Amino acid sequence: MNTPARHSLAIVGAGPVGLEAAAAALELGFDVHVFERGEVGSHLRGWGHVRMFTPWSMNVGPATARLLKANGWTPPSADECPTGDEFADRVLLPLVATPELKGRVHTHEQVVQVARRSTLQSERIGDPARADEPFRMLVRNAGGHESLIHAFSLLDATGTFGTPAWAGTGGIPGRGEQYLAPQMSYRPDDVLGLRRERHAGKRTLVVGGGASAATTVVALAKLAAEAPGTSVVWATREADGIAGANASDPLPARAELFAAARKLREGSDPAVTWFGGAEVEGFEYNTGTHKYRATFLCDGQPRIEEVEQVVLNVGYVPDHSITAGLQAHFCWATRGAMKLAATLLDSPAGSDCMVAPEGGAGVLAHPEPGFFVIGAKSYGRNSAFLLRTGYQQAADALAALAPAAIAR
Repeated sequence: MNTPARHSLAIVGAGPVGLEAAAAALELGFDVHVFERGEVGSHLRGWGHVRMFTPWSMNVGPATARLLKANGWTPPSADECPTGDEFADRVLLPLVATPELKGRVHTHEQVVQVARRSTLQSERIGDPARADEPFRMLVRNAGGHESLIHAFSLLDATGTFGTPAWAGTGGIPGRGEQYLAPQMSYRPDDVLGLRRERHAGKRTLVVGGGASAATTVVALAKLAAEAPGTSVVWATREADGIAGANASDPLPARAELFAAARKLREGSDPAVTWFGGAEVEGFEYNTGTHKYRATFLCDGQPRIEEVEQVVLNVGYVPDHSITAGLQAHFCWATRGAMKLAATLLDSPAGSDCMVAPEGGAGVLAHPEPGFFVIGAKSYGRNSAFLLRTGYQQAADALAALAPAAIAR
């Protein structure tokens, strides 16, 4: 049984934070490999038409920029806000094509589960000696072939976008939701582009009170002005409508979005009907009329809406099944990294993404030595996360791992 080198590092997830970590790890001398179950930046592509609230200057990680510039890359205009597709095309794809990272990023290689070699989760509880055995990863490729990969350090940067939350009351599926999920949308639909025909001239239900739902509703209102017969029913769990930015929001693009959404909530467009205090009970689909029947409870009273399309923008949740075999510690409320969750709950950083949490690698640490969760997944269901925070997390985690992993 081969034992990997001490400076071996596996990163799960080839999004912006995972690849920034890979670029930074190369600078420190790690033998790093990145495993991605889909394509590079696949989560970004999921909302590729949406423009980010933050400009290029806040979205490109420092190690990423250094590696790209060393290979002749010209940075985009610092003040422009990119779309998800633009970010993937102009940063992530050139990054994985660099000689330094080419061959180290493995796409369509799904990390199914991770454990310690020869060590159960229940053994050596809290014992630093667990670090004497490498991590053992079960990896499955697109053809179903499985391999076992070993590394002494592990970063989970898989994010949350791949696991949308359920829309039902209490966060569990509503009646019929699991069955109908494949034909409903759980991401911001490109209603003015690729999915225009799906919504034009139809009545669409949008559920959610955050930025994703606001993006969808504002776009559908624009579509309604262009395509007669298009209408929107917008349901939020919040009784007063949407959560969102205020007049002093430091991100102008976000402030503009929520201002437009609030106007629609207040009845500025007859094509948009909003109601709040809504708890989703369930969904039915009539194959004869091709319409959904959505049932809500509002102030304890049932409300039924019949629509032709359903978009459920109710947030995203972390999937911790990958690391279920490790001594990882997550918050029971937010499902983020426990120490970080406690910091966020007791800090302005928990509600304002522009405030970075304090604590460095200490608040990211788990009982499992050599293991960190970085990026949006570390925040769990807390949405106050910026990419630049994830980049700092990557630097902090690697700085903590380097002394034990790399001979000086």
